[in-house]
Amino acid sequence: MDWSEILREVAENVKNEVNKALGSKDASEDLGIGAGGDTTKKIDYIAEKTVFDALNNLNVSCILISEESGVKKIGDKPEEFLILDPLDGTVNALRGVKFYCCSLAVSKTWFLNGVYSGLIMNLVDGDVYYAEKGKGAYLNEEKIHTSNMENLKEALIGLDLCLLNNEENIKRLVKLLVYAFHIRHFGANALELCQIASGVTDAFIDARNRIRAVDIAAGQLIVKEAGGIIVSLNGEELNMKVTPEERTSFIATANNQLCKEILKVFKTF
Repeated sequence: MDWSEILREVAENVKNEVNKALGSKDASEDLGIGAGGDTTKKIDYIAEKTVFDALNNLNVSCILISEESGVKKIGDKPEEFLILDPLDGTVNALRGVKFYCCSLAVSKTWFLNGVYSGLIMNLVDGDVYYAEKGKGAYLNEEKIHTSNMENLKEALIGLDLCLLNNEENIKRLVKLLVYAFHIRHFGANALELCQIASGVTDAFIDARNRIRAVDIAAGQLIVKEAGGIIVSLNGEELNMKVTPEERTSFIATANNQLCKEILKVFKTF
């Protein structure tokens, strides 16, 4: 299967259906709790159903792992895993904040290090971030690379603080705030990783132990193929099972030196 073309077509369908549905009155309707533990909105359901329909139309066989419906077998002979966040940044989309995306990744195994193809589409403007293992990362048709920013005080850093309730990690982040002058959070973690890959921002940190593989499977590959680094809060290789239930924290940076600077701060809190 040509996953590059499949992922692009699936994401394009999601963009069309999501943006059409955002004008409806029931787009924000609660439909219950999804497999990942978050509330599923009607717009999330529409995005995921669009993926199902597209895969069936393309006769794709895979084991689909989705934030909303969990693990599902698609087709007759699934051999690979398609890891899906159909709509990352749901609140942004519903409130009119122009920062939300669809994230798709293909893995040979049940683990994050098995991911070899990833695509994230910005559903606002249609920009496509794509990477294949060992072949670099691209924004549309242009090859991209992370920034060379190594100075923590000057770096532009994304930081997710939503529902942060771990005292140890709160102390770590407070210490970081003393050194980092430019903190941002845009509300769609997959797309924030693409910002690092394209050199727009320099780092992104999620210390909540709430992030799932469906949120970062594509983004972590795109960052690494663009020259960046992504590790655990202890600096270890980031690897996890790609099920909706697994949770982790991570540090993604543009380069090794900036990663060392952040880890140094974390170790001295």
